[in-house]
Amino acid sequence: MAKENTQEAVVVRVDARQCEIRVQREIVPAAMRGRIFENCGQDKIPVAVGDLCLVTQEANGYAITEILPRRNLFSRRSAGNDGRRQILATNVDQIVIVACFGVPPFSSITTDRILSAASSSKIPAVLVLNKLDCAKRKKMEAILTTYRNAGITVLPTSAITGEGVDAFASCIQGKQSVLYGLSGVGKSSLLNYVEDGLGIKTKEVSASLHAGRHTTTFTRMYALQAGGHVIDTPGVRSFRPINIPANELRLHWPEMSFLGRDCRFPACLHHQEPDCAVRQAAETGTIPESRYRSYLNLLEEIQDYEQQH
Repeated sequence: MAKENTQEAVVVRVDARQCEIRVQREIVPAAMRGRIFENCGQDKIPVAVGDLCLVTQEANGYAITEILPRRNLFSRRSAGNDGRRQILATNVDQIVIVACFGVPPFSSITTDRILSAASSSKIPAVLVLNKLDCAKRKKMEAILTTYRNAGITVLPTSAITGEGVDAFASCIQGKQSVLYGLSGVGKSSLLNYVEDGLGIKTKEVSASLHAGRHTTTFTRMYALQAGGHVIDTPGVRSFRPINIPANELRLHWPEMSFLGRDCRFPACLHHQEPDCAVRQAAETGTIPESRYRSYLNLLEEIQDYEQQH
């Protein structure tokens, strides 16, 4: 193709080998040319929502010919044991992790894994705790305290009552954010509440709870009327970080990184080493047992993977 036929575009949706791009303020389908797949390395799919790319206009539509350098990316290890990377979003300002009270129950293991991936990618993270209307006060306060003490920004919300939604709207305004979390936590319901007219489909998890469940099977970027963009992702069942070495995992738990300076060994893994300040803190309750448990869970998984590969 002639060079003058090349244009810059933004990927706004990815689904298998077909995607959509925003080019000249218009959203249109675009094919992924085979040569992009030739050098995809460890990536399952080499194109992700948020990518800046070069496209050419052909007789039957647009085609992506090159992915431009990314300023960051958010990814996980894909399903299976081949070690391939699934890129979830690129060029984002923050990761908004959405969890909830009620159904599905809050998972510290999943939340902590996503937080560690955000830290490893050097992308700021915010934790949104939705379905505040379903929360039991004692459990709610324990979860809020745990993550705020770890230095995480936490926003309690309810897409049913509207409580906390203004803070959520302010959080995503003017930024490029990716929303990520378990299926059924209410990501789509929150977006529909904040941005009238998006009309993202939801379905009922429980008629008594009036809770929405994500039905989309692809990642999609939406422009916000107040400014900025949000990348809505399908709900997940589990999350496996990628490219975090076992000996660096401790650096992505802020409270452990701080206390670890008092360990006997500078590179203490906070597992079975003697005179471990972090393990002592977990035993005395200085560090919540849930955070320490999720750390050990992921540490052992990474160690097993490293031994196998």
